[in-house]
Formats: sequence, structure tokens, C-alpha cells
Amino acid sequence: MADLRGRVVAFLEGRRASELASLIERHHGVPLAAPCLREVHSPDAPELQAGIAEACAAAIDVAVWLTGVGVRTVFEAASLAGLERQLRQRLDESTVLVRGPKPTAALRQLGVRIDLTAPHPNTTAEVLHVLQGIDLNGKRVLVQLYGAPNPELSQALRERGAHIAELAPYAWERPVDPAPVVALLDALYRGSVDALLITSQAQVENLFRIADEHCREPALAGVAIGAQGPVAEAALRRYGVNVDFLPEHGHMGALVLAAAQHFAKEGVAV
Repeated sequence: MADLRGRVVAFLEGRRASELASLIERHHGVPLAAPCLREVHSPDAPELQAGIAEACAAAIDVAVWLTGVGVRTVFEAASLAGLERQLRQRLDESTVLVRGPKPTAALRQLGVRIDLTAPHPNTTAEVLHVLQGIDLNGKRVLVQLYGAPNPELSQALRERGAHIAELAPYAWERPVDPAPVVALLDALYRGSVDALLITSQAQVENLFRIADEHCREPALAGVAIGAQGPVAEAALRRYGVNVDFLPEHGHMGALVLAAAQHFAKEGVAV
């Protein structure tokens, strides 16, 4: 097994922080958690409830599911509204597309049929590629958003003549307590961090915003930067930060393994 050999590996993940810390320790690294993002789920939110009602009011031709937690929150919201049966019926009559393994697992647990799967690295580009062979002109497409709008996806679908119904099951917000992020900024300044793992673009935005509010600049020179995928990598590049390694698969375990393999390369000092 690739070994981190006691290196300090910082990360900004919040929801699955304990899992990521355990993975780092399993590879003999020292985890440094600085949760930079929190997911706020509100199944009873009026906007989501209205979106569920709208989605169930007419036939759905294509349903696009982007995240596992989003799937579960949408179904919880539908259950609260007394519309789960109608939602299932609409999905039974539609083409169901998933972005990757997490929404796949969630829908299978709920007994929902899956017709199309976007391949690795599970980005918007792959979703659009899978939909290339489907005539969307005049068709109704349901899109489950993640913690932020996805204008690239929605605009591309509209340009093909689709009518979009969006569901926003949760929002990404800043951490309530910025102290762990400030502590990470201090550790970076001292040079006591060996690697930083990024799992979403929103983490990048929040890291730099919190740093700016505290009159800091993330001291990332000499720190090995790992990104979960191309979306997170692009966010880092917008801030002038180059990524040193990417995982082969879109899982946190693969990201930690990529970190260990990076340090194991010839010429990377201990």
C-alpha cells in the first residue's frame, strides 16, 4: 500500500470529514481537517416543495440526477408533500440519467430504474455527451442541481430546445465557524502542511474568501495540491493554483491514494 510516511495532509471536506481523515491515517498520514463547506438540506423548503409539485404536474421526458444526497433529499421532499408516488410514476415514464456512482447507488436503493450513466470523470461534459443521441427539442427535462446552479448544463439543454425544470435539494454554504480554516492558513504559512486535498469547487471559493476576509493569502508554494476532478481543478486554476495530482476515480479513497503515489515518485523528498 502506498504510504504517506507521516506527512500532514490537509483537506476542506466537511460532510465526510471523518471518513477522509480515516483514509489518510490508513495510509499513514496525519490528517488536518479544515471544513470549508457545509451542505444545508431542507426537504420542506418552499422552493423545493414548489419544484417537486411542478415536476410532477406534467410528463418528464428526461430526468438528470447529479448527486446521491440530492436524490435522497428530493425523495424526502416528495414524501413530505405526498407526491412520492407521482414522482416515481413520472420517472418510470422518463429516460433516467445519472452523473456517477453516488446518484446511481441512491436511485438503486430507492428502486428507481436507471437508463443512462455519464462516464468518468462524471462532469457536465460527460452528461451532455451521453445526451447527444437524444432529441430534446420540445422535451421536458428535469435536472437535480447540487449546491449551486449549473448554467453550463441548463443552457446547453435549452439550446437544444429542451424545457428545463430544476430541483435544488440543498445549498452549499460557508462553515459556521471559520476558525479551522484560519488555523489551516496559519499552518500553511508556517510550512507545516505537505498536501492539500480539494473535493469541490465551492471549497476553493470559500477558502480564498475566508483568507481574504482575514487578510491572508493561502501559502500554497511547496504544498502538493490534489483535486477530486476537473471541476475542482478548474476552480484552483482560476486562483492561479496548479494541481499536482488527480485521482483515477471519483472517490475520496482514490484521491488519498493519488497523494501517497505522488510522494512516492522518484525525486519527491520525504
